[in-house]
Amino acid sequence: MSTRIALGPQSLLWRWAGDMRIAFEGGTAGLMQTMHPAIGQGLMDHSNFFDDPVDRVFRSLPGILGAVYDGPLADQTGTRVRDFHRDIKGALPSGERYHALSPDTYWWAHATFQMMVHRLAEHWDTHRLNDAEREQLYREGCEWYRRYGMTESVVPHTLAEFNREYDRYCGEVLQPNPASDYLIEFIQRPAIPDMSASPDYPTHPLLKPLTDRLLPSLPVRAALAPPMRLVIFGGLPPIVRERFGIRWRRVDERAYRSVRATVRQGWRTVPAPLRWHQAARRGWLRELGRVPRAV
Repeated sequence: MSTRIALGPQSLLWRWAGDMRIAFEGGTAGLMQTMHPAIGQGLMDHSNFFDDPVDRVFRSLPGILGAVYDGPLADQTGTRVRDFHRDIKGALPSGERYHALSPDTYWWAHATFQMMVHRLAEHWDTHRLNDAEREQLYREGCEWYRRYGMTESVVPHTLAEFNREYDRYCGEVLQPNPASDYLIEFIQRPAIPDMSASPDYPTHPLLKPLTDRLLPSLPVRAALAPPMRLVIFGGLPPIVRERFGIRWRRVDERAYRSVRATVRQGWRTVPAPLRWHQAARRGWLRELGRVPRAV
């Protein structure tokens, strides 16, 4: 696992990690993280999670994506992200000690982002991945993890091994806890929060006046709640929905697949500057001098 891989415009990871369709998978990744006992406890002990459970994601994303798109500074960005977690430690209700930089815990947080990118490529894009591309995307995700400067001892060597370990966590490691219970309840509320109130809300500067005007509106936030709930719960593995008591019906699955198909086909009409998170836009501009409409 020590061989370094160049990440840049030629890589598959660049194609999808900073694609704004991560919005349709990022909520699932965040929920899966809170289901890990140590991460859930860390959120309760060291953050404003119960006051603003979505702000953490908005604050974290620029650095996490910077570890992909920051070019010669990517290792430095990854190290900075890792070091944010040095003091996140304490005790679980069982008395067992936890630390955010425990290799198993830190890997799980990264694994949810790795899965986020894989699912975006598989379900939200018109490109059809072949097996070689899936393996390449996974290897590039391992390089993403290396940039945090963490031990690689816990990193699965192949995509098949990764999928087995991910499934093991879903079936054995993740456990209901106050943070995950609260977030599940939060997602089921009749209106989403006013996300534009977060200074790190990832909207394009061209769209910010519109989001600032619309998102504080209760009718708009109420209208967005059902599709948000659908895509977050829809992205969960069935075993996780079962273990955490999340109701999911056939009609929900059909609606979820319909949303994916609509986004998949409609994305080609979205202007190029609006397709990318700001971290990705900076990377494309630095490397190509432009932001691509299609890769």
